[in-house]
Amino acid sequence: MFIVRTVILWIIISTIINAYLMTLPIPVFRKRDYPTNYLIQQSNRIDFQNNTECAAFSTAYLLRHFGMEAEGEALYTHFPSKTRAGNVYPKGIRTVLRKKGLKTNYYKGTINTLKYEVSKGTPVIVFIKVQKDRNHLHFVPVVGYDKEYIYLSESLGHLANYDDNHKGYNRKVPINEFKKLWNVKRIDMLFYSNTYITADTI
Repeated sequence: MFIVRTVILWIIISTIINAYLMTLPIPVFRKRDYPTNYLIQQSNRIDFQNNTECAAFSTAYLLRHFGMEAEGEALYTHFPSKTRAGNVYPKGIRTVLRKKGLKTNYYKGTINTLKYEVSKGTPVIVFIKVQKDRNHLHFVPVVGYDKEYIYLSESLGHLANYDDNHKGYNRKVPINEFKKLWNVKRIDMLFYSNTYITADTI
């Protein structure tokens, strides 16, 4: 009984800490209508990171989408909500976007709700694993989808698997594979699978 209480207490404490450091995602599961296939057509460049700057590179990509020139490396230097190891919490991305005058939301949803958000025409930053069998986490913008694939603007060069500058994406992931990457749930992070950050003008 003592062990059970300790585990429950530990989960409660870690959830409170995560809520402060990361903010809690808003659950959204209502299915809405969206096109079967969609790809954001607005031109944008895809830069590659060297270390653990995916949050900054994803944020820079989103800022460029809204017409604000930004570079991931420069943004990362003073990025908020950064750990000692150099990783960034979702809260940091939202803080930077808000400071640039954008409205943000952090959602927990499904493939359907993700597709719906992308179909609005703005890249959506997802929180995924770098590899399905590893715990290293990664932020990356989703820029399109169809029945089989999710299309990403990938800042990790070794994960890029599609090379066509005119398409606006450099990585396509089968949806079943994407679902495994999107499942980031751990005992100390129970509520962060299937989460994504949206941005819009105020």
